[in-house]
Amino acid sequence: MRGLLLFVLAFANLNDIRAGELTPGGEAPGLWSPDVLPNALFAWTVIKEHDVDYDEFVFPPTGAPAKPPPEVVIANRNKLDREAYFFRACGVSTATAPPTAKRSLGGPPAPGPNDHVCSVFPPGMGILALPFFAPFVLTGWDPLDLGLLVHGGHVVAAIVEILATLVLWSVLRRFATARWSLTLVLLYFLATSVRTVASQALWQHSGVHLAVASALWLVLREEAVPLSRDLAAGVVLGLGAVVRQTTALAALGLHGFRPSRLIAMIVGVAIGVAPLLAYNDLAFGSPLEQGYGVKTFATPIQTGLYGLLVSPSRGLFIYTPYLLFAFLALFRSWRWPGEVAGRLRGFSLAWLAALALYATYSEWWGGRVFGSRFLDDFAPVLFAALGWGTSVGMLGSRFARVVFGLMAAWSFVLFQAAAFFYDKAWDTFPVNVNDDPSKIFNWSAPQWLAVLRQVPLADERVIAGAVLSALVLLLLVRLELRADRGSELASQV
Repeated sequence: MRGLLLFVLAFANLNDIRAGELTPGGEAPGLWSPDVLPNALFAWTVIKEHDVDYDEFVFPPTGAPAKPPPEVVIANRNKLDREAYFFRACGVSTATAPPTAKRSLGGPPAPGPNDHVCSVFPPGMGILALPFFAPFVLTGWDPLDLGLLVHGGHVVAAIVEILATLVLWSVLRRFATARWSLTLVLLYFLATSVRTVASQALWQHSGVHLAVASALWLVLREEAVPLSRDLAAGVVLGLGAVVRQTTALAALGLHGFRPSRLIAMIVGVAIGVAPLLAYNDLAFGSPLEQGYGVKTFATPIQTGLYGLLVSPSRGLFIYTPYLLFAFLALFRSWRWPGEVAGRLRGFSLAWLAALALYATYSEWWGGRVFGSRFLDDFAPVLFAALGWGTSVGMLGSRFARVVFGLMAAWSFVLFQAAAFFYDKAWDTFPVNVNDDPSKIFNWSAPQWLAVLRQVPLADERVIAGAVLSALVLLLLVRLELRADRGSELASQV
């Protein structure tokens, strides 16, 4: 029942791609982006073509003139631009002319006219989505049916994210009370980018969350665990790297400063990441090549740190200030005994390493998105730290709970407003944030304020979605509280 209600919540905002007027930035309304399409199309290219290139979906086709006749362009208008930013050459690009489509900063060059076309993304989410899309492939559905690709991707992303949430819930119950666990799970699902990004389309985040939450489930417990669990956690995180490479960083922190555990996790990661190396070799001609190309890490670190942590339109502590308590829990773990505290100490260093990596990344702001999506990849560990913190008295005082509650309420309001209203307009108009990220630092017109200003303009879709979301949320809370009371009564008998 928990999973079913969370699944409904993932769709109850009714903000999927839909017909209607284009946003001021020229895009269809809804929480989606064109870069989710390669992950959905992966099933067609693997099952029907028995390869990993996307030649059959792009225009102009491989080997055709760069500027085909107008009638040919019209006949192929439903195909994808081979020079789109989410495509690259399979191997070394032979392009000599500058691309006609906008490309991401520091990304690989566009494919040349005679190059096979591959996705820039690792194959992990495409693999996770393959069982869902396989029946559509085998029954002859049009692979370029945008509704199928986007809505189907939403279903897959929601399922994967709900699995991650349920696994995280199980981890939280090891430390926190039933009510604290429920509170933290609802904040994870409704007051982070989970409801505005991870569960909404076939991006990589839900797969990363599932890998990290599964690794936590394997090793984060007070009793000593065998090395086989550390090995398994490493394998899971290595598989997570097949979704997004930075997932493997978590393995550097969950060992609790035990050399034997670290070795077991590194071996596990090496096993888990093997499919990615095989894919890279097949797609790009080298196991060490990866789709993103040689992305630059030349952003001044002070700029990236300010942007990721406290900037008005991407700052982690602006959008989710209650996570300050997670970092207080990580800080407390350095002065606390026990197995869990030891593993959390190590993860605090791994989180800092990930922060430094993203702070110097050429596109540290994460593109056109609401909030700080890059740092949310490790959200399951921060929530596990919060759960552990409640068990060691971190939120024991009324004052601490009030402050936490006010901060959490702010985040809840922001992300629920975004779940219903965010349409990428702020990020794309009048200037695209990918072209000029300086608007991220503008305190006079932050992204979240632009979203909140739309709340009084709620239409029938928003009102229906809000009512449905409230009903589902009330039912979930009521069922959980009833189960908790039943457990308390049974323990008193």
